[in-house]
Amino acid sequence: MVKTVSAQLQMPIPATAPSGPVGPPAGPAARRRWLPFRDWDWRHFLFYLGVPAGIATYAALNNWTILQISGYQTTLAFYAGHSFIPWWTSAVATYLCMRLLKPWQPPKLLLLALGSFLACLLILPYSSWLTEYFAVGWVSGDPDGHLSSEHIYSEVGFWAFAARATVIWVLVNFAFDRFLGLPRYRYDTPEGAPEASLAGTPAGNAGLAPAAAEPALRFLQRLPATVSADEVIALKAEQHYLKVYLADRSFLTLYRFSDAVAEMDPSAGRQVHRSFWVRSSAIRAIKRDSRKYVVELVNGLAVPISVANRGLIRELARARNIPVHPPL
Repeated sequence: MVKTVSAQLQMPIPATAPSGPVGPPAGPAARRRWLPFRDWDWRHFLFYLGVPAGIATYAALNNWTILQISGYQTTLAFYAGHSFIPWWTSAVATYLCMRLLKPWQPPKLLLLALGSFLACLLILPYSSWLTEYFAVGWVSGDPDGHLSSEHIYSEVGFWAFAARATVIWVLVNFAFDRFLGLPRYRYDTPEGAPEASLAGTPAGNAGLAPAAAEPALRFLQRLPATVSADEVIALKAEQHYLKVYLADRSFLTLYRFSDAVAEMDPSAGRQVHRSFWVRSSAIRAIKRDSRKYVVELVNGLAVPISVANRGLIRELARARNIPVHPPL
């Protein structure tokens, strides 16, 4: 097929051209699509495996009644079944809620609460079966564990169970987002494809995406020169003024910073500080200046990173292989 196309175009085939069927490249993006766990780091394994394992261990060690009846191994297996499957179900349910509600983009807290509640409903049959399976012989006169299962659910109650599960799910997700740099269920970093939303063009370029056939943004029309949105690599708030940075020059105009950020394409960059917006593809490196981390752009501008945005910047650096000195 390659030779036929080459002959039609009257172009010689290079000696180093690879042979074999032509198809989509089986690179990192393809692996992430079909085998996402191959690109996981310790944070992903801690979230999907470590957290439910910790919950199961804590619950097993704090239920002396079941420990005395069944022993430690059986009790741990019982709570592991009530921890891993519900945790993974919550992850899938929250992701589905995020996709279905994308046109409205509800806040992350609402997404997490809806996903957890939906997961609690979905696992009710499984949870009841698992309890009956392990409850055999716990109480005399209950050979199949059905009476013990009903007693446990009547004592706990669905709403109390759902509330407790939701609180744990929300707190853990916010902790991983804020402190461990694993943003999840956020529309500015879509789940399953963080590289596509944050990466843009390869690092080291001028950060200019292909120009779109659209009218100039309102704040760009105030500048003394003709500038397209794709040329903007950073925006800075200076009191009532807006400073617009290009790769080789900058402009100052009277304009509200928040309005200018709202006009920019959300997938092109993000606000890394209360006074700065930067284009993702224009980031050259991330460095620490004194006690604060800064983003170094292709034009040499050093932009401070607020504490609230370090997690997303860390994810961006990992996705685009941006050097970080020292590591975040």
